[in-house]
Amino acid sequence: MNTCGACLARKNNSGTGSKFGFYKVVYTYALGGTIGTVYETLLNLAKGNGFVYCNGSILTPFNFVYGIGAVVVICCLRNKDSIAEVFLIGSVGGGAIEFILSFLEETILGTRSWDYTGRLLNIDGRTTVPYMLDWGLLCVVMIFLVYNPFNNALSGMPPAAAKAVAAVIAAIIFIDYAVTLAALVRYVCRSSGIQAFTFIGEFIDSAFNDGFMKLHFPKMNFT
Repeated sequence: MNTCGACLARKNNSGTGSKFGFYKVVYTYALGGTIGTVYETLLNLAKGNGFVYCNGSILTPFNFVYGIGAVVVICCLRNKDSIAEVFLIGSVGGGAIEFILSFLEETILGTRSWDYTGRLLNIDGRTTVPYMLDWGLLCVVMIFLVYNPFNNALSGMPPAAAKAVAAVIAAIIFIDYAVTLAALVRYVCRSSGIQAFTFIGEFIDSAFNDGFMKLHFPKMNFT
């Protein structure tokens, strides 16, 4: 019995077991980002704003805020058994991530994609206490209703195949980040009247013009 138990433990800790390794980070980012895009789209429809494509990405459907949030949440909370603990940590952590990403966007690009100034219990307009509670609820759903079944499904995949697919997705995400950042930089430059001085900049201006950027980043405001 002890020998069998040891073998089982080694099996569970290898390949696609419970360890939150690189390939699981990639899958979690993709899953969380996709759920975030769907959620934001449905939320805008429910509010009567029509179809608003809010994912902060050009080449993928992965909303980067939700994707990063999902990775941080799962990394920190995947071994927690208490719903109250997950809710509390998720609320504080989710609000912190939203605040930090907003600050970095404004500092680096001079833009803001969300501004909660004037809303109830807002924190510097970058997050609000009610939204932090939403993050906490979302974390509870992610841990107990999404990630655990998702992790079990991944554990049943052949490790080599799971890692190969993750590597492809990671490469796409990396390319997406590079393209999106370049397009955003040129978008900000055009708003300031700065013309492209290389053929790469001219190509970006042509492929990702203001109309395209407004469609993909409808809530982005220049500060």
